[in-house]
Amino acid sequence: MEDEQIVELIKPVSIGKGDGAIEYTELKLREPTAGELEKASAATTGIGSQITLISLVAKVPRSAVEKLCQRDLQAASRVLNSFTDGGQEIPTGGDD
Repeated sequence: MEDEQIVELIKPVSIGKGDGAIEYTELKLREPTAGELEKASAATTGIGSQITLISLVAKVPRSAVEKLCQRDLQAASRVLNSFTDGGQEIPTGGDD
């Protein structure tokens, strides 16, 4: 598994106005640290936790992550979830 993965945004987002505006076209994601996971878990909703974690890991303002379209948010969440158990699938029982 790579140490860092890049999510190309389907719909780039920008924050700020005029010459000071910053546009985000991709998110560089890596495995979250325990501290980042703790900070994200303090959010009051599941989606809030995802937004906070993406912001912390990608080092982009939370306000930029809040503007992500659903598909980009899901793509970033899938990348972060891939680090759980090394990205390996967990057997669920049944025919194994």
